[in-house]
Amino acid sequence: MISKITKLNNLKGISISTSSYFIKKTYFKKKINYLYKSVITISNNGKNSIQILSRHKKVFEIYGVKTLNSILKEKPIIKPGKKIILNLDYSIKSKLATIIGYFSIISLNNSAIFKAHIPKIKLTHPEILN
Repeated sequence: MISKITKLNNLKGISISTSSYFIKKTYFKKKINYLYKSVITISNNGKNSIQILSRHKKVFEIYGVKTLNSILKEKPIIKPGKKIILNLDYSIKSKLATIIGYFSIISLNNSAIFKAHIPKIKLTHPEILN
């Protein structure tokens, strides 16, 4: 598991941690795809309530770079002392990929919008690790 604690004045106490694992190999339109699951935990140990607005990420793999920006359907509010867990699934063409990105978050106390960077997510097929 990789974790990153964001250190901004208006973000004190917010931490984001990630973990990922391989699920299975599948075939889609006669091509091999590898399925991975990533679990992102966002903890709010600060004094302000926050709301996640959107997620922005880049997927780096052998076949190129994909930029994905998405506005979340449900914009979760995280109160002080609480945390949320997001489960994300990835289907990629290669056995190895890295994902970087950030969440756009708003502080509900002062309406400040800021970026909370997600630690690198490394997707690796178990065959490569041996």
